[in-house]
Amino acid sequence: MQNTKLIASVITSTVLLCSLTANGEKIAQAQPRPVPLLRAKCVNSGLGNFREENTDIAIGKAVYNSQFFLGPGNRSASVTCKIQPDNSPQPVFQTLNLGFGMLDNETKSPGVEVKIFLDGKQAESTTVSPAQRATLSLNVSNVSNVAIEAVCSSSTQYCGRVYFFGTSLEKPNPAPKKN
Repeated sequence: MQNTKLIASVITSTVLLCSLTANGEKIAQAQPRPVPLLRAKCVNSGLGNFREENTDIAIGKAVYNSQFFLGPGNRSASVTCKIQPDNSPQPVFQTLNLGFGMLDNETKSPGVEVKIFLDGKQAESTTVSPAQRATLSLNVSNVSNVAIEAVCSSSTQYCGRVYFFGTSLEKPNPAPKKN
């Protein structure tokens, strides 16, 4: 009788443990981590200044960690990144997230137009002024190259830098496993 209770207890514990493990695997299935944009192959592709610089900045009275900046001067600056390897038949990334803006202390700078190009075609355009930020999220599932261009709105006055924060590429969510 005591052995029967012990065996029943072991079987019940095993079944319970198995069900928790199976459910735990579904819950613990990790979402793919975002990849910083500058981990792709990126090149300076404009007249102005592009620089990778990890620094804390203030935009709109809030602090952000900037990964790079584009300094258009009185013209433009741009960076182009190849996000899809030549030998990859499937899309590597699904979404490009960008946060950008101009510093609070650039009070005398004219606004800067930020243009986003996907495979050479303009996909988005947003103008930021000092102490102003913007965020964008773009579908890049069928895109090989991304270009970001900062264009000064004045040809005679110097424009301040546009700082980029939260720039990341998100991988597609994995297909759920069939049990």
